[in-house]
Amino acid sequence: MALTATVAKKLVNYVQPMLHDITFNLILKEDTVEVLSKDISCQFHQGDVPSAKVAIVKELMQNEIDHYKSAKVIFNSPALDTAVTSIQNGLVL
Repeated sequence: MALTATVAKKLVNYVQPMLHDITFNLILKEDTVEVLSKDISCQFHQGDVPSAKVAIVKELMQNEIDHYKSAKVIFNSPALDTAVTSIQNGLVL
C-alpha cells in the first residue's frame, strides 16, 4: 500500500498582540484509506521568520509519520500474529 500525506492550513488563532497560533492538519492515507489525521500547531510572533516555523512544523509532522510507520511494522509483524493466536488459544471458555 502506498502511503501519501496531505497538509492543509486549518486555522489561525489570536493569542495576544503580535502572537498567533497557526494550526496545520496532516492527513496520512494508505491508498484511499485515511490512517492518521493530526493537527500540528506553532506559535507565530510578529517578525518571526516563516522558514523557521516551516522547519519546526515539518519536523513535527515527520515525527508523526515516523511514529505511524514504526507502529505499523509492529502491528504487521508475524510475532504479533503469533501472540494473538497464543492468547486466543489460551482462553478458557
